[in-house]
Order: sequence, then C-alpha cells, then structure tokens
Amino acid sequence: MTVLDCIGEYVNGIDYRVPIFTNDIYGYVTERIPETKRAVLNEYIARYAKSNPEFVRHQKGIYYKTVVTPFGKAGISFTELVKRVYLIDGGEVVGYETGPSFMNKIGLTTQVPTHTYLATERARVAVVDCVDRLLLVKPITKVTKGNYRYLQLLDMLDNRMKVRIEAENYRDILRQHIDTYQLNFENLLRYARYYRNNKIYARVAELA
Repeated sequence: MTVLDCIGEYVNGIDYRVPIFTNDIYGYVTERIPETKRAVLNEYIARYAKSNPEFVRHQKGIYYKTVVTPFGKAGISFTELVKRVYLIDGGEVVGYETGPSFMNKIGLTTQVPTHTYLATERARVAVVDCVDRLLLVKPITKVTKGNYRYLQLLDMLDNRMKVRIEAENYRDILRQHIDTYQLNFENLLRYARYYRNNKIYARVAELA
C-alpha cells in the first residue's frame, strides 16, 4: 500500500463536509507506513487534493469532502468543526454546551442568546468560521467523557449567568436530563463540591 492509497482510504471513510485534520491523516498513514515523514505526507496530501477536486482545503491543516448541491459546492460543516475543535477530540470529550444557549435548547428559557456557550479549556482558534458566535467559558474542573453530563446539569443548577427560568415544569426538565443520561445523585453531589455554592446541594436534593 502506498501513501496515496492510505490517504484515499482514510478520506473515503469520512462523511461529506466533516473536517479532516492532516494530523489525523498522518496518524493513520504512519500506523501503516511507519517511516513516512511529515513533510513527505504534506506533499502527498497536496497531490491527492489536486487529483481529487472533492477534497477541499478549508485552512492550513484542515480539509473536507465537498458535495455539489443545486446551489453549488457545499462548505465545511460549522457544527462538526466546532465539535472537533472544542468538544470531542479523538473520542475524548474536552468540552460541552452550557449557559443560556443550552438552557434554551432544553426548554428552561425562551430567551434566545446571541452566542452558543461552550465550557472548554481549549483556546479560541481562528479555524472556525463565525467564531464570534461562540462564547468560551472555563469549566469548573477538567472535562472528561465521564463527567461532562454531570457538569452540564450542575452548571444549570449553579446558574452563574442568572438566566431567567421560565418553564414552570423546570424540575421535570432537569429530572428528564438525569434520566436520559442515567446520572446518579452520588456523583452529582461529588462534582457539586467544585462549585463552592451550598445552594447547589439543596437543589440536587430537591431533584432527588
């Protein structure tokens, strides 16, 4: 198998409009052809893009597969790019939606925020189009695959941004969140200590 074969195999396995990072291609290729140098791979990626017009460069280090629509060639998926850069990387969760935008999404408030709020320690980067629509906030503790749903719920109970709760059945909405993601109250109380807000314990008890 050649380097070009490896690149084609990897790209073919990715859906249209989903961001393709050259770092991931490099990892895929070197698993199969360990002696491949990064500079050499970059040359092969450029060659592959030249012979495969559906493989489009978004910005340095990021490509995607476009698809032709009645309105022309489709661009990279903003949602998928945000997810990869700020939320999930290599199967590990590094952030989650929070604040007014998430509370609106699940029906706690009808207020429509101008930003999507993301709790992540990832630094703001310019590779994401419409980055001004994102507001990054520092999570209360390191975000992991095992804790982010707990932190997401506790953020709502903490409500540091003072979002006005308009739903009369807000307790039912929060309990549904607990049931949907099978959260347990022992872990809720364990993570609640990071917030340094005693009112959270009473709110957790109320939900229980």
